[in-house]
Amino acid sequence: MTAQALIFDLSAFPGTDAAPAGLDAERLLDEAVEHGLPCALISELPYPQAEQQLRRRFGDTAHHIFSVVLTGADFKTRGPKSPYSVVLNQMGVPPDDALAVTASPHAIAAARTARISVQAERKAVRVTRRKTRTIVRPDARH
Repeated sequence: MTAQALIFDLSAFPGTDAAPAGLDAERLLDEAVEHGLPCALISELPYPQAEQQLRRRFGDTAHHIFSVVLTGADFKTRGPKSPYSVVLNQMGVPPDDALAVTASPHAIAAARTARISVQAERKAVRVTRRKTRTIVRPDARH
């Protein structure tokens, strides 16, 4: 593992709403904890909903695993107030040393904007790219 810190999106974990099958967030989290790497968690959900999913997934151990937890994240925010910038600042880690683990298209885009490497489910990335590259020409024959 080359990253010095990992930032997880809550939706990347099995047992949470919309967790992808192809993203092995649990294995990455286990490896990070084993190597003593700092981990953070970001969620678009408001605190009460995120707390329920955290408790369901991690029980009472979340505060031992994640050094920073940010809920109510708006992944469209740019600059120093963007979720990833806030978390990096709290962790004291530069973007080049972090890895974002997510399946959310908004979180993927936000992490890349913050210059953070991304570990994402391949299908989610392909669907996002396809949607943005679709061109319909009025003169095209059917």
